[in-house]
Amino acid sequence: MNSSKNKILFAVNRTKPNADILVKRLSGAAKRENFECVIEGKFPPPEDAFKDAKCCCVIGGDGTILSCLNGAAKYGVPIFGINLGKLGFMATFTDSISDEEFLDMVNGKNAEMETRTILSASFGKNRFLALNEFAVKSQSPAEILSAEVLADGEFVADFVGDGLIFSTPTGTSAYNLSAGGPLIHPKARVFALTSICPHTLSNRSLVFDSETKLEIRAKNPNAVLIRDGNVEKSWRGEPLFVEAAPETVKFVRPAGHSHFYILRTKLGWGGNPRTQR
Repeated sequence: MNSSKNKILFAVNRTKPNADILVKRLSGAAKRENFECVIEGKFPPPEDAFKDAKCCCVIGGDGTILSCLNGAAKYGVPIFGINLGKLGFMATFTDSISDEEFLDMVNGKNAEMETRTILSASFGKNRFLALNEFAVKSQSPAEILSAEVLADGEFVADFVGDGLIFSTPTGTSAYNLSAGGPLIHPKARVFALTSICPHTLSNRSLVFDSETKLEIRAKNPNAVLIRDGNVEKSWRGEPLFVEAAPETVKFVRPAGHSHFYILRTKLGWGGNPRTQR
């Protein structure tokens, strides 16, 4: 984190219980240490709110973090995620964090920085960023998607099924995992393509390196692009390009943070069935 900056942006999902109490406590502690605290009233926060921020303290859950992607990526602002939601896979901290712990980690003590790859999707003049995944589906839920995929101009395959998921390493534990895709370590500079309910038995996930540019030619006249769970836009007759974005997103983590511990505790991954009841 940039030690010369003293602005802390608080992005708060006020629908979560105790969110207002927590932001009041933490911002009060930060102000006593001469930090400039900005509590953004709009949700999701506008991109310019991230300008000149030392970090963004996100109070809510993983969905709240996803809403902060564009601003955090544009201005290189680290995210300090406090989970008040259910799973909290990306939001490492809880509301039990003390004022002292919060300020120490904001100042870089007992903390480490983790950089995550994000994806870019573009067609025409439109460009979107995703922290978890992009999905391509038919606009009609009952209609099958048919799409041709090319990698750096080379034909990969025709995909027929319920849709396609293009996942970052971060997102492989989300929609991609539910669709049978692989788990990928967040430090890997790769991304995955997983077909949703494919109509071909041999259709399995593909993993591409970060330099690969995919081109998707949907044959449906009403295909839609879904970014991190939100429908963004439909397009007709022009190719969609998906690739690793030049931007990244940083997360503040406690020292000794373990990705595998999160997998085991949050997803029940890697357990020994002989010792479970």
